[in-house]
Amino acid sequence: MIRSDINPFDSESGNRYLAFREMRGVAPAHEVDGGQLFIVRQKAVEEGLKSVGSFVGSFGDIGQAAEEDTIMAAIPEPRHGKIRKLFNSALAYNHASQVEPFVRRYAAGRIDDTLACATRDGEVEIMETYARRIPSAVIAEVLGIPNDRIDDFARWSDEVLVLQGEEDRVNEPIWSLHPEFTRYIEEQIQMRVDSEDPPNDMITRLLQVEVEGERLSQRAVLTQSMFLIIAGNETTRNLIGNVIRRLAEDPSRYQQVREDRSLVPTLVEETLRVDSPVQLLARTCTQDVEIDGVQIKKGDRVLHSLASANRDESVYSDPEEFRLDRPKPRDHVAFGAGPHICPGAFLARMETEVAVETLLDRVAEMALAPGYVWDPNPVFWALGPRTLRVILTPA
Repeated sequence: MIRSDINPFDSESGNRYLAFREMRGVAPAHEVDGGQLFIVRQKAVEEGLKSVGSFVGSFGDIGQAAEEDTIMAAIPEPRHGKIRKLFNSALAYNHASQVEPFVRRYAAGRIDDTLACATRDGEVEIMETYARRIPSAVIAEVLGIPNDRIDDFARWSDEVLVLQGEEDRVNEPIWSLHPEFTRYIEEQIQMRVDSEDPPNDMITRLLQVEVEGERLSQRAVLTQSMFLIIAGNETTRNLIGNVIRRLAEDPSRYQQVREDRSLVPTLVEETLRVDSPVQLLARTCTQDVEIDGVQIKKGDRVLHSLASANRDESVYSDPEEFRLDRPKPRDHVAFGAGPHICPGAFLARMETEVAVETLLDRVAEMALAPGYVWDPNPVFWALGPRTLRVILTPA
């Protein structure tokens, strides 16, 4: 196995894409600090993510936590498939077309507030006033939780992610990390359990849906609900922020998309590829396996680099270039691959497209604020702006 000195957890490394390219040119997998295997070529990443019987989505000890305390991505097959069916059955009620009217109303209100918060010169920190709030509101709507807690959702999500990054807490159930967050979701679950006529929302459906005569326990509903809130907040917030940054850094691109709204989906997909909001997926190998010629042993910790795979020169022409004319714009692995692909991808796409369309409707021109310096999200596996100061000219 080839050893590399690159630190894949360094979210502020301006050289990582160059390093990824060099690594791809040498081998599909490299050993990095800590002994993890860093997978860099798209073929190898796809093979690994599709080999769901050979990997579990966790860096914790395999099988240490009870199933009801384990987020869906970390439950091994074949149980993962059954739990995912329950989850998908509940999520299916919230098809994008059903949630979209709410998202459009909410985004319109948030862009009004964003413009109102701008200085006389039109400068505003758009992550706080716009990009950060939309995912929290959508998750609250889907789960059936009052939207007066959306600021708490964003705060709780950030705090849990910081705690999860501590090495000595990697095996802890998600609900044990944040008592305030856990208590609130437990109250929401209990309210539905006690009600003779519970609301028709996702928490209720997670409690009631059956697959092969089996239901989720209340503890499992707690775990999966908290995971949905955290994952939906973090990844979609980063995606919206990355798209806005791509538009603001090139005012001519903003005008191009504003004049041709059919480019919005391609804009979102190209941002997913070039600025993957989830940079890597951690897996633990559950049995000896070969991926793209690389021998991986049971117990090995594996990092599938979505960021590297999405810039693989063997797959894309001009992979480092941001292009709105790229053929097959959805041909990327930003949401993963195979049976465990992100179940909320349709929501993330819809939220981001609506956020962009609302911005285009209400803002005639947008540019980065003078002196703005890239301020990245500190979460090691994510990519997105923590803050993003822009100049807005109302339409």
